Amino acid sequence: MESWEELFSELEAFEDQQAEQKKQGLNDFNLLSSVLSANDEVRLHTRFIYSLLNPRGTHYQGARFLELFLDAIGRQNWLELSSISVLKEHSPAGQGDQIDLWITDGKRQIVIENKLNAQDQCRQVARYLEVVGATDSAQADDTLFIYLTKNRRSPSTFGLGGLTVCHQTLRLLNANSQPVAHYQNLSYRRKTHQTSIHTWLESCLKTVDRQSNVSWALLDYQAAVERAAKEYVSKVSTLKEVLDQGIAEGKRHHEQAILLARELPAINAGWLEQALTTHLEELFEPFISSGAMTKIGPENTELLRPFVHLAFQNDASTLLYAPRFNFFRPGNGTRNRGVFYRIETGPCSKQAVLMMFYGSKILHVGCLLTEHAARSVEDLMVTLKLSKPAALASKIFPRVMTYAEVLEYEGIIHLADFSNSPQKKILRQLLKSLSCADHTNVSEISEGNEI
Repeated sequence: MESWEELFSELEAFEDQQAEQKKQGLNDFNLLSSVLSANDEVRLHTRFIYSLLNPRGTHYQGARFLELFLDAIGRQNWLELSSISVLKEHSPAGQGDQIDLWITDGKRQIVIENKLNAQDQCRQVARYLEVVGATDSAQADDTLFIYLTKNRRSPSTFGLGGLTVCHQTLRLLNANSQPVAHYQNLSYRRKTHQTSIHTWLESCLKTVDRQSNVSWALLDYQAAVERAAKEYVSKVSTLKEVLDQGIAEGKRHHEQAILLARELPAINAGWLEQALTTHLEELFEPFISSGAMTKIGPENTELLRPFVHLAFQNDASTLLYAPRFNFFRPGNGTRNRGVFYRIETGPCSKQAVLMMFYGSKILHVGCLLTEHAARSVEDLMVTLKLSKPAALASKIFPRVMTYAEVLEYEGIIHLADFSNSPQKKILRQLLKSLSCADHTNVSEISEGNEI
């Protein structure tokens, strides 16, 4: 039976491998899907495909990409390329139905319906064929309808609107079983029994300089298609691969990972509670005993009022942390909670509060100031690398300066080892900088004061 040590050892090796791959420049950055969703049917996929098929496109390849498209779908020489027109989001009647892509040489035509994720509309196929004049069976050989999907075999009955697909003859038939158009499926997926759009894209890649911007655009689009079709394989090792390998080798890593995931919320809740109770109490106890600080709790919550917005002044107690409000225990009241200690001596006497506080995602550690506190104190906070979090300042604390981390990641990792955490170091530095050290043993706070 595999030990937990073996699982953690393999995870550590995985992290090292990931770091080395990233150091080598491997990455999963994709320009197109960083600007548009990989599932954006119209703005990404329809328009990119159009930009390649259009002979007048700025790729300056003329009709070459369109010719390769016809080759990929087995329709070589089906159109007269010297008189071709390619239109996107085309409304032949000037309004109403928009055909995703329409290609014609004046005699023959191709209607491409792009259905990456969207469902068929009522009579959509029939309407599109009607609007391009393809209802006369005598013209059936001059129209090709392409259904571009992730792998749907054909449009729904709802979308066909009285037409049927004959998969033996690859024709669209009317109610009298007469053909009205050729029919073809085209898939976004590589692993498919249908013709794949990747066959065409790879043909396009072979015709251009591999170092050209057109080549990079094609590669970027291929990756975007793979993401949309859920076939993308990361160039950097993933945790899933570690678990897949473990399963293949008969190990219990996946089972152990599930057990760990079940236990983590309670473990994290314990670390957060310790930090906000035991650890802060131990840190501040010498200052409380000497009268240099006062902990703000339910019994003296009015001390917090000068530091909060009007909305909280009559109910500042809702901001106080209690175990039942722990961030890692889901339920009402698990956000906007913290622990507060008011400074009682020195230049900031009764005008500053040290706090640790979390919202819906972020853990903050830092200082609250009253309206009348000197502006120079805020300047001091900046030198300590604290900043003003916009969300807290606008909604809860008018004058607040903090160091912030994502609680579910960096925050809880650091709180798990509170004695070496940046949170503890920052609070120590604040104690020293705000002159609380004058009222207790300086050695108590001098160590680890670099942020």
